[in-house]
Amino acid sequence: MNRTELIEAVAARAGSDQAAARRHVDAVFDAIMDNVAAGERVLVTGFGTFERLTRPARKVRNPRTGVPMDVPAAEVPRFRVGQTFRHRVAGDPAVALAELDEADAPAPEAEKKPKKDKGKKSKKDAAAKGASASAKKPKANAKPKANAKAKAKAKGKGKKAGK
Repeated sequence: MNRTELIEAVAARAGSDQAAARRHVDAVFDAIMDNVAAGERVLVTGFGTFERLTRPARKVRNPRTGVPMDVPAAEVPRFRVGQTFRHRVAGDPAVALAELDEADAPAPEAEKKPKKDKGKKSKKDAAAKGASASAKKPKANAKPKANAKAKAKAKGKGKKAGK
């Protein structure tokens, strides 16, 4: 979809003429570009975030010649996709529409429940039990793994010819 097709789609959805839709689309793009250029963050809930990112100066190598080059610092625009947009692109419109409905409705106050212990042990707990308890036991049906060098030696491929 290019800019003209976007304007036609906006006009069809809004039920207005293309001239009005063009003015509205241009106004949205101009507002986003002006605010990002001024260093402000533009957040469109569910769609994404536009912001300005500062890239520091750095040294790089030309991949063809290997000559080191200096790349100056730069200010660049960045866009991060919103959750609703991400879900819709992933093909799950039910989740995207549910998020839109939740965004319109006031959020109910939820009680905080204590987190359940899922049986995970911390590194400190494992160290306290001792090294013997933390060692892995081999599975009964597991085959021992041999590395590539051991396989090559077994086949005799690791030796030079003629010696």
